[in-house]
Amino acid sequence: MCSLHNNIVSDIRLAKETGYQGLEIHTQKLWRYINAGFSSSDFKSHLEKANILPSAIDIVGSVEATDKATQQKVFKSVETLCLFAKEIGAPTIQLNAFEALNGLSVEDNINITAQNIKHIADIGQEHGIRFQYEGAAWTPIATLDDYYRLHDAVGRDNFAFVLDTWHFWACRGATPEDMAKIDKELIYNVHLSDGKRPDIGQDWVDEKLLRGYLLGEGEIPLQEWVDAIKSTGYDGFYSGEFLNDQLWEGDHYEVAASMLQGMQSLFSEE
Repeated sequence: MCSLHNNIVSDIRLAKETGYQGLEIHTQKLWRYINAGFSSSDFKSHLEKANILPSAIDIVGSVEATDKATQQKVFKSVETLCLFAKEIGAPTIQLNAFEALNGLSVEDNINITAQNIKHIADIGQEHGIRFQYEGAAWTPIATLDDYYRLHDAVGRDNFAFVLDTWHFWACRGATPEDMAKIDKELIYNVHLSDGKRPDIGQDWVDEKLLRGYLLGEGEIPLQEWVDAIKSTGYDGFYSGEFLNDQLWEGDHYEVAASMLQGMQSLFSEE
């Protein structure tokens, strides 16, 4: 997300030259790469040459769909991405449910979405791939309690969570104290994102108006959140995110370096 309009091979070089250990692979970029005729072995060679690890593939959306056509499109995409992920060594694919089931209860959202994710998880199981769920702050399945209920409803051992600081903070769906109580085995990845949120009772606005900040520029007490997540024993990848048209049109090297510096400052021992 630091370089939204890059292509995926340029992202690998950007990650290497700015000092990152891994790359969270943007799905739209990956589909462009695949549709241009390149293979997973081509991509793997780029990763290996740069010594960059693939932390996750992000995202497969519409996992709450109820119409057969969308479901089959999602399942077919998952099959293709699982094969690709296995070949390049990416352990995790992200799943997002959005607003197709708005108007139904949270319980119905969870039950319907869980049925699709069960099928998705079974596809992944065949290829050794796991799936992390992220609930956008304004969607029905967004709080940590909702995550737990979805996890129980899915009931697959290759399905758990990505913890996104902005989404949980913005929907008031979890606190740092809640983060500290999560079983580390349920944390597949962490997204560090800063920003602002609507006041209680206010409507949601364009996400870019709330998440257009580098780390430390928003209102989230990120050190508290990171310290809480670290206290679980989680020692996997952290990925920085923002949504900002001006930053995307800026120098990707400067932006990526600033994001990495912001993440590193949260892990300083000083």
